[in-house]
Amino acid sequence: MAYASPATDYAEGRVTPNVACKWKDSPAQFLVHATEASWRAGIKKDAVLVVNKARKPVDGSLVIVDHEGEFEVKRLKTGSVTRLESLDNPEEVRLIARSDLEGSETIVWGVVTHIINDASTDEFDDCPII
Repeated sequence: MAYASPATDYAEGRVTPNVACKWKDSPAQFLVHATEASWRAGIKKDAVLVVNKARKPVDGSLVIVDHEGEFEVKRLKTGSVTRLESLDNPEEVRLIARSDLEGSETIVWGVVTHIINDASTDEFDDCPII
């Protein structure tokens, strides 16, 4: 009669993007390549953005916006006035009517749920001034 190895209690499965990002085989998940860096949002140049088109954006969400045929990453701020803020310049805002989130001028294409940066290129400094 053989005994089970105690090491099997500590065996861990492999971590996959599906598990780490909690995709659960959702057809609304997309991978988007970031062409520009945004240090305030933690996005390096050439990062991979995991975008969920089915998720409803909330105050402070990073969103992919289709503005006049061009995709941009913005921060959605709701409150007394709904607006889209530039990631690196919070003073640069685009005021939008609440109904225009899916209107003719500005369309929220999806919500950024995860940012995958290349850690081998350089150190990420969240406070580059100091």
